[in-house]
Amino acid sequence: MKICIQSGTPLGTSDIYKPYYESLKRHAQRVAGPGTVVEFPNLGKNYPGAARSMTHLHFVAHETVRSAMRAQREGFDVFVTNCLDLGYDELREMVDIPAVFMTQATLAYYSQLAPNFAFIVNNVRLHHFFQALGERYKLTARMVPGSYVDFAFTDYSNLWTNPQPFIDEFMRVAKSLVARGATSLYPAGLYLSQWLIDQGIREVDGAIIMDPLAIGIKMAELRQQLAPIGIKRYQAGAWAIPPEDVRKILASEFETK
Repeated sequence: MKICIQSGTPLGTSDIYKPYYESLKRHAQRVAGPGTVVEFPNLGKNYPGAARSMTHLHFVAHETVRSAMRAQREGFDVFVTNCLDLGYDELREMVDIPAVFMTQATLAYYSQLAPNFAFIVNNVRLHHFFQALGERYKLTARMVPGSYVDFAFTDYSNLWTNPQPFIDEFMRVAKSLVARGATSLYPAGLYLSQWLIDQGIREVDGAIIMDPLAIGIKMAELRQQLAPIGIKRYQAGAWAIPPEDVRKILASEFETK
């Protein structure tokens, strides 16, 4: 099977992203089952804002839907979003291949492994965005108030080439969350998770650190495996697919350059 995972970052366009991109590919190869191919396309356009505004996320969501439509045309079996689960409503409407929402899948799976969780993210605005995701998924009863490390997006390469100062900062914040009672930690954006995996940091003071990429890939494989036995998603009410003539008109707007 073929899985398309859309990053919210313009992977492959700059050396600054290379350690992260290579980390994604290595981990995907470890995680994916036999015969599974995982690809990480570049974001169609690099918008300003870098996850520090809702407007930036609006534009990235547009590119995410466009990417999913392209993945369907190119024969991918499942589409996986980046960890902000952008295009949550639009993807269900615009593509027929299954869409896996990485954070939703990860939080659902880890609810079997730990009684609660906290987000630990890389800036204060992103902290608010992820808190809102937890509220959307009705997980506030399990959500310990999260926090953030002060990593800049320009630190992508430095995380891998000079990790110790960043490890010290991460552990400082993570330990404070565990002291609040967090039993699992969701590191985000995804590059933070990948960096921790490469540093061999999988728990902090007994609290487990989630692996969103692994869960996204495994959920994608599971979605394809379960479809032939009749397990499918709900398609009525707000989750209904628009009439085909409407969907074609909308699709033409996404294809407009």
